[in-house]
Amino acid sequence: MPESNTERSGRRTKATGVLLAIAVAVGSLALVALTHEPKRADSSPAPAKAAIVPQLADAKSEAEIIFRGKSFPSVRRNGLLHYRSIVLDVNSNVGDPVTENQILGSYKLEKDAVNHIQRILYPEAILNLKKSIAESKLNLQKVREIYLPLKKAELERVEKELSDAKEMLQKGMGSSNAVQFKEQQVNSAKGGVQEQEDAIKNLELTLTRLNEDLRFQEGRQKRDIEYLEWQNQRSYADKSIPVDVGYIRALIPGRVLWIHPDFEKNAELPAGAHVVTVAPTDSMVVRCRVHELDLVKLRAGDKGTVTFDAIPEKKYACRISRLSWVSRNPALEVPADYDIECVLENPDDSLKDGLTCNVKVTVKQ
Repeated sequence: MPESNTERSGRRTKATGVLLAIAVAVGSLALVALTHEPKRADSSPAPAKAAIVPQLADAKSEAEIIFRGKSFPSVRRNGLLHYRSIVLDVNSNVGDPVTENQILGSYKLEKDAVNHIQRILYPEAILNLKKSIAESKLNLQKVREIYLPLKKAELERVEKELSDAKEMLQKGMGSSNAVQFKEQQVNSAKGGVQEQEDAIKNLELTLTRLNEDLRFQEGRQKRDIEYLEWQNQRSYADKSIPVDVGYIRALIPGRVLWIHPDFEKNAELPAGAHVVTVAPTDSMVVRCRVHELDLVKLRAGDKGTVTFDAIPEKKYACRISRLSWVSRNPALEVPADYDIECVLENPDDSLKDGLTCNVKVTVKQ
């Protein structure tokens, strides 16, 4: 009977599904029981990890920062030739100790430079002004001492004649025409006196203006001469030194760090040539480049030690003297680094310009 077989087959399928579901549930419960850790009878709380943080901070309260650097003098001054010149003499060598204003060499200026100096020492404008002032003083003296007294004497004479003519007219012994003529002469004489007095005022104003112009030109000349004396390191008031001679001097005390290889006797050097460098070497500066993560840990005054690659066996004490506030690379896509400076003593002059080194600074966290 086909219908009864179909019913029996459906019941068997449902029974099989129920048995599979029961088996899956039992397996899941068994798995949970196996993996679940039973509670301890005595569950004391574990020590908090935060309790060891202060101990770690104490253990690492200081850190060392190491960075590379180079040594430089704290200051340096260069000797320059301001005019095309021929070297007369060289009085120093590299490494020599020098004092301030010590002569390191001498040179002779070319003709163009000498002509320029002559125009400054004897300017045509000042010579012309002095000549005009002398002429104005002479003219003023003539007007005051000669022309004005003559005009005043003429005025006194015609005034006396006018008085006599009026007296004669009152006595009936003269004419009114004579009085009028004398009055005209008096007015003319007064005009002559006034003319000389005006000339004196004009000459005085001219002298005032000329003297002001002279003071301006002399002040300008003084500044030009001072500039020349600074350029050529000599005094032009000293007539024993030829005008065409100049000197190279040490502008500060220290040592000669460098001399131009062409700065030799009889050599010709161009205007603006840098011929010598002088710097104090009793103390040096180490310039370094520091990453931004290290810069924020450093402070001016922090102390450290410097070890030079050329002198590995010796350590030098140093102190941070300058921290830059401006990054060397302001681009947004790269990390920032900064320049710093450390100062250290160099009493034996063993340190030279440009030595590479490691700087180690201990900072507090």
